[in-house]
Amino acid sequence: MSKKLKLKIITPQGILVDTEVDSVYSKSIEGKFGILPGHISYMTDLDIGVTEYKADNKKEFISTMGGVIQVKKNTVTILSDTAELGEQIDIARARTAKERAEARLKAGAPDIDADRAQVALARAIARIQAATKNK
Repeated sequence: MSKKLKLKIITPQGILVDTEVDSVYSKSIEGKFGILPGHISYMTDLDIGVTEYKADNKKEFISTMGGVIQVKKNTVTILSDTAELGEQIDIARARTAKERAEARLKAGAPDIDADRAQVALARAIARIQAATKNK
């Protein structure tokens, strides 16, 4: 059994991560889960959240905005429309987006798309969490 996983995170813009890791943790639409070397084949839809991986005793955090994760033969592949490395996220911008979404939801105006505001809020929270986990 291999002691490492191959992790690839791919977005329409290109490959964000392509490295060997010790573990991967993320959030599906069913709940949180973890992947270790030797994991059985697995595929599920990702929810908006933070994907964490550990490599050489260092944790890295990535905001993943949904997508699909597949595990097969110690290779973990994530396909996501949007994913950002936590260290590259503009925290001030993410906090502004969070406040804007919260204000829209609180206002409850009939012309506000509440579902869209909820998604914007979830995305902003995921970005803030990914950016602040190592701090």
